[in-house]
Amino acid sequence: MTFATPWALALVPPLLVFVWLIAARGTRTVSRRQHRIAVVVRMVAVALLVIAVAAPAVRRPSHDQSVVFLVDRSASIAGEAILAQDEFLDAALEDAAAQADARIGVVAFGADVRVDSSLSSEVPSGSITSVVDDSATDLAGALRATGALLPTEGSRRVVVLTDGVATSGGARVAAEELAELGIAVDVVQLGSSRGPDVLVEGVDLPPAVREGDRVTAEIRIRSNVVGMAEVLIEDSTGEEQRMTVDVVIGDNTVLVEVAAPAPGPLEVRATAELAGDTQVENNTNRGLTRVLGPARVAVVEGKAGDADELLRALAAGGLAVERVGAIPDDRALLDYDAVVLVNIPAPADADVERLTSYVEDLGRGLVVVGGDQAYAMGGYEQSLLEELLPVRSNPDDLVRRQPVAEVLLIDTSGSMGQCHCGGEEFVEGGVNKTDISRAGAAQAINALEPTDRVGVLAFSTGTDWVLPLNLKPDDATARAALGELFPQGDTQISTGLRAAYDELKGVDDALRHIVLFTDGWDPNESGLLPLVREIADDGITVSVLGTGEGPGTTLQRMAAVGGGRYYPGTDLSSIPDIFVEETLTVQRNLTVEGQFFPILAAPSQVTADLVTSPALLGYVVTQPKNTASTPLLIGEEDPLLATWQRGLGRVTAWTSDATSRWSAEWVSWDGYVEFWGALVRDVLPPYLETPPELRLDEGHLEIRYVSDEIAIDAAAIARVRAPDGEIRVVPLQRTSTSTFEGSTRADQAGAYWVGVSIDSAQGTVAGGSAGMIAGYGDEFAFREPDPTLAFDIAAITGGRVNPMVPEVFEKAPDVGTAPIELWPWLAGLALGLFLIDVGLRRLVFSTGDLTVWKAAVRPASRRPPEKVIDEATGLLVDAPAPEEVATVGRLLDRKRR
Repeated sequence: MTFATPWALALVPPLLVFVWLIAARGTRTVSRRQHRIAVVVRMVAVALLVIAVAAPAVRRPSHDQSVVFLVDRSASIAGEAILAQDEFLDAALEDAAAQADARIGVVAFGADVRVDSSLSSEVPSGSITSVVDDSATDLAGALRATGALLPTEGSRRVVVLTDGVATSGGARVAAEELAELGIAVDVVQLGSSRGPDVLVEGVDLPPAVREGDRVTAEIRIRSNVVGMAEVLIEDSTGEEQRMTVDVVIGDNTVLVEVAAPAPGPLEVRATAELAGDTQVENNTNRGLTRVLGPARVAVVEGKAGDADELLRALAAGGLAVERVGAIPDDRALLDYDAVVLVNIPAPADADVERLTSYVEDLGRGLVVVGGDQAYAMGGYEQSLLEELLPVRSNPDDLVRRQPVAEVLLIDTSGSMGQCHCGGEEFVEGGVNKTDISRAGAAQAINALEPTDRVGVLAFSTGTDWVLPLNLKPDDATARAALGELFPQGDTQISTGLRAAYDELKGVDDALRHIVLFTDGWDPNESGLLPLVREIADDGITVSVLGTGEGPGTTLQRMAAVGGGRYYPGTDLSSIPDIFVEETLTVQRNLTVEGQFFPILAAPSQVTADLVTSPALLGYVVTQPKNTASTPLLIGEEDPLLATWQRGLGRVTAWTSDATSRWSAEWVSWDGYVEFWGALVRDVLPPYLETPPELRLDEGHLEIRYVSDEIAIDAAAIARVRAPDGEIRVVPLQRTSTSTFEGSTRADQAGAYWVGVSIDSAQGTVAGGSAGMIAGYGDEFAFREPDPTLAFDIAAITGGRVNPMVPEVFEKAPDVGTAPIELWPWLAGLALGLFLIDVGLRRLVFSTGDLTVWKAAVRPASRRPPEKVIDEATGLLVDAPAPEEVATVGRLLDRKRR
């Protein structure tokens, strides 16, 4: 016997003692003996209830029968094979109607598994309605999933209807797992349904070629018929070649030459067409090689013009650089050896995930250049990009702080007292935006430190310093000043900006910032951007809070030019919080400006020849991570140049900018080109000219790496990124003194990226990266059925190959036992005992009750006559029968007594 909750049994003794004590203290209106019997009955009932809570069960051998039909619906099953499946399944389900005690289920599978009919005693219909992904045949996964659907006891059998062309391995291992569970597997083999088919098995190219070479591409074609195939060869340069090939049954090879005119990836695509071809999905395949030339670098800039000087320097240093609008996608990233991010805010997670794989798995390089919207200024803190970088941008860890000089420039024109409501027509009684700005300014002032300076400048047609720029005032002074904000007049933003700028120009040794709050309805907006640029060039940042009703494009550009941030302000109720957020952001010591000379620190190839350098005028404060190297420091020993190894690649952080704002003296420095060329080359993959050889072969990606300079103790691994994003680490076996080889499955269509690293005691001694494109899934490859797979699965599990329809319902050996729950019986018995207990406590039983009860319920005709003495004769005679009421009355009188 087993118990689901055995802890409940521990409650039996204390509950019995409790019941006994309660019963012993109660008053007794019945005899002592009857009372004791009632107590015992009650204790037994309580014990039975507690045992029922423990859910006891006894197990018995199970003779239930379960049969699941596992139907292969991959792309290789078509035509006659599907008809054969349907005929077998219909006949089996018809025969199943006679199996009263059998439970039947139907499961379809391809690359995934779908339950078409759940296991039930009701016979399912013969037609399969589930739609599966037919791009692969995952027989191993289907066997495991079906085994999980079956019960754990009884006779269990799986009937597989397949052609035996499994695209994933492990079917025999899965069969062993089912055998351990006692599940028998029958296999019904279906004939191949492949019609006339010609396919391009692969396009093989050298792993790397030189610029200007003619490249020989080997196109491998397989066919199951004889015929004339038209072959089209295209490459990524736009060149096309057409030819007619006389194909034979089996393997065919076509050699063509293509040009390699420019550095970068070269893709060659081959398409074969044959009259009567029944499988067009596999007619095209692609090959990929790398044309060696200058290293290619993609540069992404956050604001237009930020990367101009850097692009010129890298190009002058012999690198092939290209300005791109955004972080490239997976396929485009393969074109570049390194990516440089210049002053960009934190990218989306999906972009960073691509960059991470690009660096770690392919061994490519990444450089991040600072600026007013990078690192902490760009929201890198706790982002995926910060995880990839050798520095962290956590303002909460920065203990140094400069004073703040901030002007809150508030529009008090007439339009700020009303609601535009999406247009230029005013509506009386709308949201008073001046009241909103008044509340926001009060909270922003309160968030400052006593050593900070703040001023509130109201502007409309003219300007009014309602709170002159000075040290932070007390609350009463601030409230009184803000109370003078009233909406009236026209909007002249330039007048207010000029007045704020003139006031801040005279402030030294402080972070200077202007926060502009306006609806943007300025008829003279054309001169705003030049004025903001002048302010920014003087080191004063400008942020803009717009209400979302005025010309938002101009306001947004003002914030971008001013090095601040733009808030659209579509939700006016959030404006006070935005005021505070902007104030807290500016008072953090995220950037430091002044004149700083770099300090040599850790040794590096980048700084090996660096003897002197100009001063930098600012940088973003960061902290180096534990394992990072910092060749250059700046300021109070903050990182200026930090680098580290990430997987197979390198990542470098430069915390100053690359523009004339902080690097004005560097841009005109004679060593600028050499320094930045060395910095970017330091992250380039070191083994560009020795990529691994890749080849697709029957659903596997074969990897081969050859090098003449491999140490005896070297070990090799390959990191493979599959088309679905899965990262696989593939150990490579040494097959000769200079060769490592390995393979992994390639059953998906798409690009596979492979990075190889050869490591020894001296570190990484060789490596390289390459890509391979699979034109179609392995299901569409020209694969022959595994001739022994069905027999092996049947032998392992005790099943059969190609059983007759009636045989699939023959019982497999019974396995396991089925539980019988006892708690319903125990609970019912306890309830009956409680009723007896109530009777024993409420009714008084004594000697003679049984006779009276019998007399009360026995019919008068069946009662023995009473004897009386006849007064006349003196003899015993039968007395007259008493009335029924008198007999019941005697019983009631007895009970009352």
